[in-house]
Amino acid sequence: MSAIDADVERLTEPLRRTSSKFYVALAVTAILSLATAVAYVSQLRFGMAVTGLRGWGTQGGVPWGLYIGTFIWWIGIAHGGVAISAAVRLFDFEEYLPIARIAEILTLIALPMAATNILFDIGRPDTLWVMITNWPTTVQTSPLTWDMTATFLYFIMAGTYLIITLRTDLHDCLQRGTLPSALNPLYKLLLIGYRPSEREKSAQMAWWMAIGILLLVPLMSGGVVPWLFATMGMHPGWFGASHGPAMFAESMTSAIAAVVITAAAFRWAYGWDDVIGDEIFRGLNKALIALVLVTLWFLLQSLVTGSYPAAPAETGALTQSLVAGRMAVPFWLAVGGLLVALAYLVAQALRPSLYSVAASAVAAFLVTSAILLKKIVFVVEGLLYPTRDPLAGMFPENSYWPTIPEFTMAFGTIAVAVLIFLVATKIIPIVELEHASPAPDEAAESDAEVTEA
Repeated sequence: MSAIDADVERLTEPLRRTSSKFYVALAVTAILSLATAVAYVSQLRFGMAVTGLRGWGTQGGVPWGLYIGTFIWWIGIAHGGVAISAAVRLFDFEEYLPIARIAEILTLIALPMAATNILFDIGRPDTLWVMITNWPTTVQTSPLTWDMTATFLYFIMAGTYLIITLRTDLHDCLQRGTLPSALNPLYKLLLIGYRPSEREKSAQMAWWMAIGILLLVPLMSGGVVPWLFATMGMHPGWFGASHGPAMFAESMTSAIAAVVITAAAFRWAYGWDDVIGDEIFRGLNKALIALVLVTLWFLLQSLVTGSYPAAPAETGALTQSLVAGRMAVPFWLAVGGLLVALAYLVAQALRPSLYSVAASAVAAFLVTSAILLKKIVFVVEGLLYPTRDPLAGMFPENSYWPTIPEFTMAFGTIAVAVLIFLVATKIIPIVELEHASPAPDEAAESDAEVTEA
């Protein structure tokens, strides 16, 4: 029996059939992506003045806001996405194979979206070149350089992992003629040196790469990115050892939520109720329950310690801002989103009749939106209260309010990501074919050969 209970013909349907739903989604995301590009051109033309970002302390503002918050969110999804796929392969979770490639593609799209938000934040694109040329002298001391290096290496590793698992499927699809012929040069490039006999070796390579990925994810998601903040003691709310494990939990939470939403969309669009079955969503919901609880636990820890009378003055002011001050609305919206989603996830686990894919997708949307909002609050809160003179004396409190161009660009990367995903469904099989049932005509031929023999 095959691990995926569907034949190859059905799984390659997105490559061959284009529905009206696809065209509507493509048009909407293309328009939003165009708006994102226009906003970026406007920022290039008129400068960072079109944003709500200003010099920290010296201008009474904050230099990091939506862009950096969205960057951390994308990084978390990227790290968690390929980790899910690696776990499926390494621990032989065959029932989750239908979502493995979805998670891999999610990673390869999320990483460039994270880098795009960095590009938005630094303003001029040529600054990137300065960062690259200064890499040899900054890599030893700069957390930002560590972050850039880790993101690049992770992209290379995730891309290699996808190609290894993809080559056999591409070869088989070419033999069946189910791939778009216009892209044959691309497929030939990806299949350079391919031989059918390499299937077993590819599986072994993917298995070893899965080990490497699972070992690196905690270091990068719970280490390199948090160090960007946790090493800076002048920003209240940033410095501390707990940000690593907290961000790691949030990354996995956001990644699983994103996979749930994407898998639900594919199931709805192509009627894949039997391909991406209920047992997959129920399993992912259980994982979300555990991870949301961990995320809320870290939140509770920060509130309790920050509210205690003996807490440092700046930490107390920051906590007060979160609880009942300027940051209270986005903070409690994030907490509320997590609690509402958790309530449903627990309820459907205790009473299975409450379960549905649509409700699971809504809960996942609430979870990942809450994590995004929490990331933005985390970035801004550390810049609101300077704690070192002369800035602390000149500007005891800074201010920040994002502008429409910022909203358009930061959240526009989500539309760009969806657009890229839609295009990807027309280029490569979105579900691994190696573990699927043969097509009906191939099965009939195989049966005939057995009969003749």
